[in-house]
Amino acid sequence: MNNIMNEPFTSTSPLRLVFFRNINDTPIIKSFLNVLTESEKNLNSSPSQEFWDAYYQLNSLLIKGAMEKKPSKPTHPVGDSLWQYMILRHFFDDENPFTLFCESQLLTKNHPFFESMLDDVAILLQMLNFSWDALIKENDILTENIFSKAIFPLSTDEASFNAAIRKNDPEQFLKTLSEYIYKHGFGIFLNHSSFKLNSQGQILPIINESTQTMDDLVGNTFQKQEIIQNTQALIDYNQGLNVLLQGSMGTGKSSTVRALLDIFSDTRLRMIEIKRDQLGLIPQLFKQLEHRPYPFILFIDDLTFETRDQDYKILKGVLEGSLEQNPNNVRIYATSNRRHLVEERFSERQDAVNAREVLEEKLSLSSRFGLILTYSTPNQKEYLAIVHDLAQSMGLNMTPEELDSRAIAWGARHINTSGRTAEQLVHYLFAEQKQFQKETAS
Repeated sequence: MNNIMNEPFTSTSPLRLVFFRNINDTPIIKSFLNVLTESEKNLNSSPSQEFWDAYYQLNSLLIKGAMEKKPSKPTHPVGDSLWQYMILRHFFDDENPFTLFCESQLLTKNHPFFESMLDDVAILLQMLNFSWDALIKENDILTENIFSKAIFPLSTDEASFNAAIRKNDPEQFLKTLSEYIYKHGFGIFLNHSSFKLNSQGQILPIINESTQTMDDLVGNTFQKQEIIQNTQALIDYNQGLNVLLQGSMGTGKSSTVRALLDIFSDTRLRMIEIKRDQLGLIPQLFKQLEHRPYPFILFIDDLTFETRDQDYKILKGVLEGSLEQNPNNVRIYATSNRRHLVEERFSERQDAVNAREVLEEKLSLSSRFGLILTYSTPNQKEYLAIVHDLAQSMGLNMTPEELDSRAIAWGARHINTSGRTAEQLVHYLFAEQKQFQKETAS
């Protein structure tokens, strides 16, 4: 048994944390330490006003955390109680040398800092197993003990994790903790699969993901198979190519990329959306991602460059041509309505000393994508087939002839017969149908 486990747990114990020290700066743990401090002051007297303030402030923070919406996808272990849930939530949000190490490899006793890790885990266990019943009894607290409430159902993995907490053995819990992080990850990459960047290049999770499946996308079978196969190679072997999806607007290029998250939802695939004006942040992002054990797709939607825009040279260097090798676990998937990405004007050919060099300079950008998938606008027969498939999935009550007529008229109005146009039509007709049903029922 670790020596720390034989010592009484006090308000100063968490201050000895090394690897997990950051959790002391979270509001929950700050409030908890304040409760302990005030309680220790009142050992031989009635609880002070400061104690009551600290205690109910902690209650308030816990209730707020409990009533926040829990992510629908598997996340960190929830513990046996509200108190354990909140500590574990802060722990699994913390990026530190311990969590980063365990994310990439299994921990063994041979690690040079194993004993220090064990000390930290011993303190963490004391916090997780803190006896709220004893504190409540000592201070004659009459209100409900919310700390011990079990508020979330457990998965199989979480049940074994919680058993390790109850066993209260630091070495066993350290093994369980490291194995869990190695298998599932931690932090934002544990809780989310799609991300964006802020202006400083910080990775932020996308909370309300745009749900899309490949089954929702009619047509382009070959293109879908190619990008799925390429992404599988990235996931399995850190192989695969950078991908450019080019073609007419509304043909499903962006939806195809987003649907990969659904297909590979049971893998570690993560996708980060890069805006057109954030291309300069990609080299910095590479350094952040290269040592993380996840396959990453950097998704650049609607990628085009104007004639005098020089940012395309940044992307050229990123794709290929730099002395520094790009991370094996990161690929760039981009979509564009332009075949060659960079706008080309006839005047440039006339003005340039060497017109051929100007042309090749601009055409070389798209050629640096290893896999180029072309999406063409559906002909009328394909367009009507897409409309009928979508109408059937939405439950539209229309004759085939009527649906064809509406679809052709809709396409003429929009000067486009793409999959996006078909989807917009079906949603319009669905709303129209619902309105008609409402009026006839009243």
